[in-house]
Amino acid sequence: MNIRHLFFVVTGLLFGVSCSNDFDLTEGSVELPVVYGLVSTTDTATYIRVERAFVDENTSAYVLAKDPEKLYFPDIEVIIRQDKNGIKTDYKFKRVDGNLEGYKRAEGAFADAPNYLYKSKNSLNPILPDTKYTLLVKRADGSTLTEGTTTSLNKYVNEDIISPGTSALLSFGYKTQNKVEWVADPDAAIHDVNYIIHYKEDKNGVISNKSVTWKLVRNYEKTEYTFKGQTFYEFMKGAIEADPQVKRYLQGASIELVSGGKEIRDYISIGQANLGITSSGEIPRYTNLSNGGLGLFSSKAYFRRDNIGFSNITIDSLRNGIFTKSLNFK
Repeated sequence: MNIRHLFFVVTGLLFGVSCSNDFDLTEGSVELPVVYGLVSTTDTATYIRVERAFVDENTSAYVLAKDPEKLYFPDIEVIIRQDKNGIKTDYKFKRVDGNLEGYKRAEGAFADAPNYLYKSKNSLNPILPDTKYTLLVKRADGSTLTEGTTTSLNKYVNEDIISPGTSALLSFGYKTQNKVEWVADPDAAIHDVNYIIHYKEDKNGVISNKSVTWKLVRNYEKTEYTFKGQTFYEFMKGAIEADPQVKRYLQGASIELVSGGKEIRDYISIGQANLGITSSGEIPRYTNLSNGGLGLFSSKAYFRRDNIGFSNITIDSLRNGIFTKSLNFK
């Protein structure tokens, strides 16, 4: 069974808990679990998705996928085992309907209602940093259906983002080289960086708050990224529609940093390894689950710094520059 587009794609790498609808559901006559889960010290809850691969000689897999009784295991137990300094603690998860949790499943090959997930509130069962976690999916008789292990990433703090500095203004000269740089957990192997640009709009006296997200870098394995200042103005031109009736006022920016564990890096590397023009077209299968289980259990870290200002040079270029003059920033 090939797995494509594994990511929990909401706002880029690792945001959210939905999974892809693009599966080949046949895997012989053996029933296999398909599992997705991430642990994070900053999330309010941990969600695990557990489904099953199945086959029926008389019924199409796409028909079976629409049947929740076939798609979900009826009698499993989902547990995360925390191992901190040799002290092991088990957290049992509760089955919930993701549609009622704010994670509505997109229409596609799978049944979208109910949308079963397994949940544990982090206020009750906190995810500790730099700690080994083992995901256990057990049958009704107590035997292990599948399991996977990861190490939780340490939390980011404000000072971990070295550039821009904690009090620095964003200054984007057209021809200058700009840099984002951060200090990551040794187990953080892949990163996304976003800038969120905040501004106000005044249209016929009606003021509204607006923002656009500049996805600066995706699936990046280093902790330093350099880019030309001109790309900021090119992004703004493409992200905001010119309207002569609208006056705009730049308010500031936020920077978001999202990092994923080595398992996510390995998934991406394997998935892209055979996608060239001379490849066979087969996407290699990655899993870090036991007993033939498919999917991914890993860790993520998230940090956001707000209230970042812009230099006067940047504000002036945004108002009068060749790319953004028509956006009518004041």
